[in-house]
Amino acid sequence: MISKSQYLKGLQCPKALWLYRNRKDLAPVIGEGLQFIFDMGHEVGELARQYFGEGIEITEPYYAIKQAIQSTNKAVRQGADVIFEATACSDSGAYSRIDVLKRVAGSDTWDLIEVKSSTEVKDYHLDDMALQRHAFTGGGYRIRKSILMHINNSYVRSGQLDLQGLFTLEDCTEIVKDRLTEVDANVADLIEILNSRQEPEIEIGGHCTNPFECDYIPYCWDHIPDYSVYDIFAGSKLARLLGDNILDISEVPEDFDLTDRQAIEISAHKSNKIHCDTAEIKAFLARLKYPLYYLDYETISAAVPLFDNSSPYETIPFQFSLHIQSNKGGDLEHIDFLHTGPNDPRPDFLEALVNACRKEGSVVVYNQPFESGVNNRLALKFPAYAASLAEINHRMIDLLVPFRRRHLYHPQMAGSASLKSVLPAFVPDLTYEGLAISNGEMASITYNRCIRGLVPEQEKQQIFEDLRAYCKLDTLAEVKLVEVLYHYSEKPVELL
Repeated sequence: MISKSQYLKGLQCPKALWLYRNRKDLAPVIGEGLQFIFDMGHEVGELARQYFGEGIEITEPYYAIKQAIQSTNKAVRQGADVIFEATACSDSGAYSRIDVLKRVAGSDTWDLIEVKSSTEVKDYHLDDMALQRHAFTGGGYRIRKSILMHINNSYVRSGQLDLQGLFTLEDCTEIVKDRLTEVDANVADLIEILNSRQEPEIEIGGHCTNPFECDYIPYCWDHIPDYSVYDIFAGSKLARLLGDNILDISEVPEDFDLTDRQAIEISAHKSNKIHCDTAEIKAFLARLKYPLYYLDYETISAAVPLFDNSSPYETIPFQFSLHIQSNKGGDLEHIDFLHTGPNDPRPDFLEALVNACRKEGSVVVYNQPFESGVNNRLALKFPAYAASLAEINHRMIDLLVPFRRRHLYHPQMAGSASLKSVLPAFVPDLTYEGLAISNGEMASITYNRCIRGLVPEQEKQQIFEDLRAYCKLDTLAEVKLVEVLYHYSEKPVELL
């Protein structure tokens, strides 16, 4: 037998499906980020049930397939019009649960309604729904429509949640029917793979991360160097190198066709030498107008909007750190803001931000589209601050640019220009190691738990201190990287 989730895993990579069933020792640990996604999905699923009102829920655990099918059949015989987590199995061995099985009024025909926390229909959703339709029709059900129920990202919360506004129901029947013709063959092929004692031989490639990052990358990619041709090349160039059995960047031929960026990365790797374009660095530094305001935001985003005047997945800032420097090499003043209450952080955030950033001087950020994008959305929702936010955006300087464009490149960056790659390369003494909160995802998830009341009060206070320490380090890192740029604009580079 094969479940819906296993079917989708097998479509992405048959080897991943085989490993899932036969190599339990390789099962990944579910981290905080993935668990948060699961929790968000459960929240959306529970609201979807409230949308449909009364119904019978099939409560057997996922592995109790026969019992779940029996309970579903019993609910149907009892005349239920709405069944949550209904389960069916086809003769092919494919089985599936459906979030909502809804009877067409006064008939023995049903609609299949699959609930997703996304804001649109995605291609893999259609494969998901095709397998469901296959399982239920094969299980003896007369099915009318296949419907995807997803989040409406144009919904704006005002008071209590309006479930009719939060959700969109999209009829996918015809395209799902088109995919049904492929399901029988796919199921047969995948069950054959599952029954094989031999691990499938599947080459690594783009399917390892599309549509999802595979759980078994550490296993399948263990022969690939940490920094390899996969990190630099794609398409035909990558295929040519792989065809010549070249994985290590140091083995890329000298006459290989390279872009300027690729040439810089490969030369730095082979020579173990920093690449420095002093003219470009000086041009970047010339744009800085003192006093400098080194700025960083922390944000949350949720499928179900938490606050009035907010929408699904809207980026809500709850914290900023700001280091202020009046002149080159001068002393630093630090200002921070962290909203610690359960209410909307944006009004207090905006007032503190506008006051702290004042009127003159460059606002230095790392990856400007993020902070400026947050400001643009805030301006739409809080028009009284629109002019001030536009002024802050106008003053923004993106510190990412000289590193992303390889005006300054360290071989230890290994092809990445993220702050977490650039900082240890150029400022190894300034580290996130040892911090209780050490990345933005962790900050967002932890804060989300705090404002939802899922953290004891005494623990919450420590979390707030940890959040302040993390965000402060982000802007101190920006200070140090500007110092690095000044250093390399004036000093020749030597071998490392």
